[in-house]
Amino acid sequence: MLFAFGVGVFPPSAFAELQRFRFSPDESQITTKITDPFGKVVDGIFRLRQGEARGDPDRLAESASVSLVIDAASYNSNIGLRDQDVQEYYLEVKQHPVIRFDGALAEKAERASQDAWQITVKGRLDLHGVQREIVVPVRLLYQQNRIVAQGSFRLSLAEFNIAAPRLLFLKSGNQAEVNFRLVGERQP
Repeated sequence: MLFAFGVGVFPPSAFAELQRFRFSPDESQITTKITDPFGKVVDGIFRLRQGEARGDPDRLAESASVSLVIDAASYNSNIGLRDQDVQEYYLEVKQHPVIRFDGALAEKAERASQDAWQITVKGRLDLHGVQREIVVPVRLLYQQNRIVAQGSFRLSLAEFNIAAPRLLFLKSGNQAEVNFRLVGERQP
């Protein structure tokens, strides 16, 4: 989801092998927005446990990939009882402690500027014990030995067997908007 380089930006020797970037849990951010039963948008945050992007820029279409592991129990909207309910009754974090994404470049990277690319990543999202293929547009910045991948997508809670939260007869939205900013450092 998060790795692409344009040919001609770096000297050919820089492309001789697979490049690997490890995402920093402290610098990366994964946020969600969902409408609660009263119609208010609730912002939540998840913590990245680990993640890595890899690829050979000379063979990007065949080699680029990304793996992410997100701590499901880290969900935090700063509404204590709500967070506890989301973790226990909706995400069921005891049975499904992590959210995983494994993907690869879905189409050719488009260069947006000298150090930025627009890419599309297609992969498998494993959420709440359900695996679904998703396609995610990503803006990727490359600055020296660092990458920053940003994007957003929507997902249906029902597709992942997650019940829409309720309060008596009021039901929250079934769609969650997911935004991410992942920061990675090149690894030797």
